[in-house]
This record gives sequence, structure tokens and C-alpha cells, in this order.
Amino acid sequence: MGKRYYCDYCDRSFQDNMHNRKKHLNGVQHHRAKKAWFDHFRDSAAILHDEQTKKPCRKFLQKGICDFGPNCRFSHMSEEELFTLKRQVEDERRHREDTEDSNVPERSV
Repeated sequence: MGKRYYCDYCDRSFQDNMHNRKKHLNGVQHHRAKKAWFDHFRDSAAILHDEQTKKPCRKFLQKGICDFGPNCRFSHMSEEELFTLKRQVEDERRHREDTEDSNVPERSV
């Protein structure tokens, strides 16, 4: 048995050769899994910006489910969820500013 390549994003392994690895790394499943992984680490401001630029998903609004799921190019967030996300972004910004202000040493005259 030869070497095996394990993909952390997809949680799968396969025989490690150039053809198999290239085929896997260029595959749709791998790209989706990689995007989902990195989306976990996005900050709230970036998520809010993306969601505000998208139009609402009609299918999701009508049926409560969309075949595209997280890969849909339309927004699945309700007005209430967007409002909550805005509040979270503002809280994070205020917290960041407060910590920056407390880290600045006072000048003595």
C-alpha cells in the first residue's frame, strides 16, 4: 500500500499521486468544504457586508428551505437576523475601541 493523502477540509483520504491530488483539490466538493471551513473564521462585519449586498432568496422566503443552502447567492437572513448581526458588529467595534483606549498609556506632563 502506498502513501495516502488526507484532506482536513473534506475529512477524506485517497491514494497520494499527482493526478488524484490535483483532481481532488480542483473538485467542487473540496472547494465547498474549504469555503465552509474558512467561513467559520470570518468576522461579523464581513458577514454583515456580504448579507446586505445580497437580495433575499425567494425560495427560502416562500418555503423556508433552499436547495443551494449556504452556497446560495441570495440572502437567507431575515430582517431580525440582520438587525441582530448589526448590533453584534457595533458591540464588537465598541469593545475593540474600548480595549484600544485602555491600552494607551496616559501621558505625564
